[in-house]
Amino acid sequence: MADKSWQLHRRTFLRGSGISLALPFMNAMAVRGEQQAIENLPKRAAFIFFPNGVSLPSEKDPQHEDWYWFPKGEGKDYKFRTSQDALNPYRDDISVISGLSHPLNRNSGDAHVNPTGFLTSKEIVKGKTTLNSISIDQAISDFHAGQTQLASMPLSTVGGVGNLSRTYTLSFDKNGKGIPAWSDLKEIYERMYVASSPAAKARLKEKAHLLNEIYRDAKDLNRNLGREDQATLDEYLAAISELEKKIANDKLWAEKGAAAAPAEMNLDIEFTDVENYIRTMYDLMYLAFKSDITRVATYQLASEGGTAPTNNLSKQIGLTKDLHQLSHSAAKGAGGFKDWGLWDQFVAQQLAYFIKRLRDTKEGDGSMLDRCLVFQGAATSKVHDNTNYPLILAGGKQMGHKSGQFISYDEEQNALSNLFVRIANSMDVPLQSFGDSTGISMGELFG
Repeated sequence: MADKSWQLHRRTFLRGSGISLALPFMNAMAVRGEQQAIENLPKRAAFIFFPNGVSLPSEKDPQHEDWYWFPKGEGKDYKFRTSQDALNPYRDDISVISGLSHPLNRNSGDAHVNPTGFLTSKEIVKGKTTLNSISIDQAISDFHAGQTQLASMPLSTVGGVGNLSRTYTLSFDKNGKGIPAWSDLKEIYERMYVASSPAAKARLKEKAHLLNEIYRDAKDLNRNLGREDQATLDEYLAAISELEKKIANDKLWAEKGAAAAPAEMNLDIEFTDVENYIRTMYDLMYLAFKSDITRVATYQLASEGGTAPTNNLSKQIGLTKDLHQLSHSAAKGAGGFKDWGLWDQFVAQQLAYFIKRLRDTKEGDGSMLDRCLVFQGAATSKVHDNTNYPLILAGGKQMGHKSGQFISYDEEQNALSNLFVRIANSMDVPLQSFGDSTGISMGELFG
């Protein structure tokens, strides 16, 4: 049977199928004068995770003085111990936090599932939980959608998603689904700078051509449609207009990327070259922040559990035990907490490297670190202990962070999700609650 003049083929509405509905376009604020330029400087947030907790020998243990993760002293009068001494030069830019965790996961039967809820605060029960909830990094990036080329950078040393029992990503979307983390250094670099490549520009041109076809066809169709169908077509074209904005946004970042040549880096590094790999990850995050390619990043240094692909990272830096063994055997031998503390020391050295890069980069009336919050922690304290997460918050002096102190909270009265709300607020997200937050203002940490 021949088609009537008013009948529509499904392919009419799929002609632009190569175009994805994505970020709404937002015009950059005009910069007028130095003060206005300073006010318009971007704010950033980085969320970093390491597995299996930290070395916490008891006060009676001779290893306590050097290898206890939390610092000596309290308040402004604190000093890092041996395992964290790489951070001492930056203590005025850092807050160390104890006494926070996720209440719903404090009694979890398997502490190794806790990283899945680390940035969400959702209760994760092995074998029962099927979906997570949105992670705080994605709540922030969703609010700022369209202001940068990449909405966020989900990174991990393993890459991918893993599963709810052993996650390989820290980032979860609004539907609670894991966002695959990026681990290949070359691919991350290409994601950052692809918008200005000839191939990317050709794709943009093709997308614009497809939209022109759709609009031309729609104009012809509209003459032969009834009032109800015309309304349906108008709704479709309203969605197409969002694609136009996305293309305009992509063109903006392509032009911006072309104006600044990408930094030359050695990206031929496998994660078994542990220090160089982790530092290159930090370098990529630094470049993405500096170039305003993204304002939100997550990085999972390693995964929980003895079967994780990253479990042997500690052996790659000269320790005799894998990460899982370090945590489980610390209390069983004379030097067990020191061995674990040496891994803590290594993690601290890499964080210090990242903080230094940010602090040494001048920006406006201060440094990049002043407008970047770096949150690092684990989802356990001692092995399989789901309380008192070891947490560090660095930078953000121009974002309201009252840095330079060691704060201990009452775990029965507070929750980590309250801190997430304040971090989001510091990124200008008007979030009033998140996960199981209780509305505590965390005024000791944020002004």
